[in-house]
Amino acid sequence: MTALAYAQAKRIENLHLTRERDRRRGRQLATWLLGIVPVACALLVYAALHVETVRVGYTREARQKLYAQLDEENRRLKADLVLASAPSRVVEVATRKGLKPPRPGQIQYIEGAAAEEASR
Repeated sequence: MTALAYAQAKRIENLHLTRERDRRRGRQLATWLLGIVPVACALLVYAALHVETVRVGYTREARQKLYAQLDEENRRLKADLVLASAPSRVVEVATRKGLKPPRPGQIQYIEGAAAEEASR
């Protein structure tokens, strides 16, 4: 008869069981977090600043390269302007196009400030 008594399942109610938090473990976790979080934030800020520094360096280098190219082109264009406006070249081009020097009545002289502006 005892065998039958053990064969029946007894329902166990665990309603009153509670899990207690280990306060010591919580303090350890808080200590670790207070130690690691500031270091991690500092490393992230350092990495962000380093990335920004590298980006600005590349931008600066690209602008310096563009400035050098534009400066070289400016020098070349100024040299071309000097060659094109040389009196011997102007006479040569005028002769090739069939232009003749002005006759004495075709030239008008302007005096005063207007003459200075016209000569510029």
